[in-house]
Amino acid sequence: MRRVPPLLVLLFCFGSSLFAAEAKPAAPPAPRFSFVAMGCMPYGRENYAAYERLLLEINRHHPAFTVHCGDTKGGSEPPTEEFLIQVKAWFDSLEQPAVYTPGDNEWTDVIRENNGRQDPLVWLGKIRRLYFAEERSMGKTPLPLVTQRRDPAFAKFVENARWSRDGVVFATVHVVGSNNNCQPEIAGAIDEFRERDRANAAWIKAVFAEARTTQAPAVALFFQAEPFASLHKAPGRESGFTLFLATLEAEAKAFEKPVLLVHADEHRYRLERGMRFRKDGELLANVTRLETFGAGDIHAVLVTVDPASPQVFLAGPLLVPENALPVLPRKK
Repeated sequence: MRRVPPLLVLLFCFGSSLFAAEAKPAAPPAPRFSFVAMGCMPYGRENYAAYERLLLEINRHHPAFTVHCGDTKGGSEPPTEEFLIQVKAWFDSLEQPAVYTPGDNEWTDVIRENNGRQDPLVWLGKIRRLYFAEERSMGKTPLPLVTQRRDPAFAKFVENARWSRDGVVFATVHVVGSNNNCQPEIAGAIDEFRERDRANAAWIKAVFAEARTTQAPAVALFFQAEPFASLHKAPGRESGFTLFLATLEAEAKAFEKPVLLVHADEHRYRLERGMRFRKDGELLANVTRLETFGAGDIHAVLVTVDPASPQVFLAGPLLVPENALPVLPRKK
């Protein structure tokens, strides 16, 4: 038998290993998943049955998680501890994780005369103790969360939370209607607003820092207020959204990848791609705004997430067949 030269053996082995490396199948892309967002509901006992039908419909779709963007009651409904507990029970009836961020109706608006002129900070404290006692979501299968309580400078803001799924970073930010509680006519409101406003700006920066570190394909933020309408109001009153919008603009522009902003407040479904954060500001094409249904329209929005897609997010209504159809907004 003739002996094969060692060089030929080496070349054969190298070529075989190279071929094997080239033939190795590529890793499959991350699978698609979906989440549900809702807000400004149930808004009154007359809507409880419709709201419970919505929760059943959400369970039927098996989303990865559900986010309630605040305002669990109407602004003119007096707050009660019993109702706070009922809201938590509704969240815990969802099969998958349920994440919540507060709205103005739950705490800033309790000072109204028809609500008994109660102390907003007392009710904010109750909300924090009941819903945010631990770093995890609600629902039957709770989701571990990273919250702002880990930052000694803003440890009281336990409601600001962050989590991720297949690389995509999600977060809640406590930004509410009633001008984000920037209300100089109410004792103590401005001090509360300024502290939370600074905390929110720091939290948004931390969320995007996490997204850059992990090379996230996208970021989604959830909050209660509709802040963009403030850009078109007549001057004369300080906006409670100036720092929030400026921070979002800077971070979203630097991130460049898709950013989804999900909020409630106006009780109408709306999907807009490309947003301006100042009246004369640059249009950021990588930012999409999604607004939920609310009030008497007891429906939600369903978002499909494909981390491998350039767009990442695809959103649309999640309608409950037994509930009244949504009322379309009239053109102004």
